[in-house]
Amino acid sequence: MPVKLDVSGLEKFKKKVQELSGTHRIPLPELLPDNFIAQHSEFPTLQALIDAGGVNEPSDINSEAFSDFVAKHSQFSSYTAMLQAGYAEYAKRKLNS
Repeated sequence: MPVKLDVSGLEKFKKKVQELSGTHRIPLPELLPDNFIAQHSEFPTLQALIDAGGVNEPSDINSEAFSDFVAKHSQFSSYTAMLQAGYAEYAKRKLNS
């Protein structure tokens, strides 16, 4: 008796993984949404974190001073560590959608 397997879910998952591969530009609010910021820092929103961190120019966000601020006011050791966690959460959201 032949067995029929439904692999449509696997095919959808494979397509989502392929969509995540490669290089992408992800807007910061999508990468670090407000609920992520509220859960992992002392601030309710990304904008509140940026404002309190003294970011006045786009280049300020990659400064050592902002990274130190993130380390003092979040669960992360640096801004880079926050971004890495944000990437992981972003990928989970995309794969589960």
